[in-house]
Parts: sequence; structure tokens; C-alpha cells
Amino acid sequence: MFNFVSLRGAEGDEVIFLKIKDCFASLAMTLLLFMPSIGYASVASEVNQANDLYKHGQFDDSLKLYQEALDQDAQSGIVKYDLGTALYKKGDYDKALGYLSQAAQDKNVKIKPKAEYNLGNVLYKSGVQKENTNVDDAIKSLQSALGHYGQTIAMDPKDQDALYNQDFVKKEIKRLKQKKQNQQQQQNQQQQNQKQQQDQKKQQGQQNQQQDQQNKQDQQNQQNQQTQQKEQEDQQSASESQAQKQKNAQDQAQQKQKELDRKQAEDLLEEYQDNEEPKKLLNYMPKKIDDRPVLKDW
Repeated sequence: MFNFVSLRGAEGDEVIFLKIKDCFASLAMTLLLFMPSIGYASVASEVNQANDLYKHGQFDDSLKLYQEALDQDAQSGIVKYDLGTALYKKGDYDKALGYLSQAAQDKNVKIKPKAEYNLGNVLYKSGVQKENTNVDDAIKSLQSALGHYGQTIAMDPKDQDALYNQDFVKKEIKRLKQKKQNQQQQQNQQQQNQKQQQDQKKQQGQQNQQQDQQNKQDQQNQQNQQTQQKEQEDQQSASESQAQKQKNAQDQAQQKQKELDRKQAEDLLEEYQDNEEPKKLLNYMPKKIDDRPVLKDW
């Protein structure tokens, strides 16, 4: 008995259904008829035990038996297929890809389409895991899965599981591409916003620098105005002081001139009195005139 997994998804849903198929029981029995009874009976026994463990979800234990069977028959495509499928169920997709790829190269035409189908499942699951970390790798993985489903359909056009999965994965690829486009748009918008913020910061910085320069210029102008005003005040004060000095000098000169004019006037008056003014008659006591007749009539 050989186990493999079918991917299932409902419209608008991402539910994965697991399906177990008993595909090669008759083939295993036929092989036992034509192979040495001891060696191949042991391989078949280990594979059957591993399949039972696989059914019950005991993947680690089943893997040990599959590996022991493979150690005895390293060329068995069937064991490689079962081993790869169990690894897929455990979530070890990288190792599962290796064994299922080898099984897909087997000449057994009944193993090859099943191996291709499960390769598609592994690649799908692996791609889904990468969706949130690297959408490009996720798309590539799903595109590879699509190719393996196509190989299965080419060998078995009536495989409904492969047809369903092929259609489902196509939709997933379309969804991931749209997600990538949205992420790119968001990234572009973020870059644009960052650039705008940087431009705004740069512009604000320039404005602040210009404002600082303007403030410095205003401060310098104010200082210059204050200095100029002080100089003007000093000049005005000096002018007023000089004018006051000149006025004082003029006042003093005028005062001196007045004093000089007065003195000159006094001197002139005195000189006039001494030289020009009629001399005063000497004061004398008038004699008493006798009432005598005139001796002589002039």
C-alpha cells in the first residue's frame, strides 16, 4: 500500500483536504512473486508497517521504516515515493522534493504520475510558506507546482484531483501576483511618502536656515540701527554741546561786547564830558549888589 496526498480547495477558501489512496497493493503483491523471497519480503513488510504508522499520523516512526526499506533497496521508486510523501506530511518539504523527484524519474508508469502529483503538492505547500517573506519565491514555487500538475494530467487526463489542483493553483498564482502588485504599490507609496517627508524636512531645514539667517540679519540690522542711532544721538549731543558752547561763547562775547560797549560809552561820555561838554561855571557866592547908581551908562 502506498500513500499520497491530494490538495483540495473550495472556491474562495484555502482549505487543504488530505486524501489517502491504496494504489499499489496489487503491484506490491506481484513484485513479491518475481523477487527473492527473503530480501524483498523484508522490504515489503517494512513498507507495509510504515504505511500503517503513516495512516495513524505517526510520521517519525514511519519514516524510520521507510528509510530502512530504502537502505535495503536503494533503487526502489516505490519506497522513495512513500518516503517523500511521509516527509511531505511531516512538513519537511526540501527532503520530500528530493525523494519525490527521484520517484518521478522511475520507469514505472504508475508511480511517475503520482510522484508528479505529490511534487505539485509539496511545491504548493512550500510556496505558501514563503508568501509572507518572499512573494516572488512563492510565485515561482506555485508555478513549478503547476508544471508538475500538468505532467500528471498529461499522463492521466482524467485525474480529477490534478485538474482541480491545477485550477486552484492558477487562482493562487493570480492572487499572489495581485498581492505582489499591491505590495509594490505600497512600497512605491511608502518610498514616495518618505521622499516627501525628506523633501519636507529638507525644505523645513532650508526655511529654518533662511529664518535663522533672516533673524541674524534682523538682529544685525537692529544692532546697526542702534549703533547708528547712538552715533546720531552722540553726534546730535556733540552738535548741541558745540552749539551750546558756541552760544555760550556768543553770549559771553555779547556780554563782553555789552560790557565793552558800556565801558566805551562811559569812556566816550567821560571824554565828552571832559572835552566836548560846556564847562560848568564855578560856583561862587554872588555878591550883594548895592543899589547904587550906575556910574557910567554904557
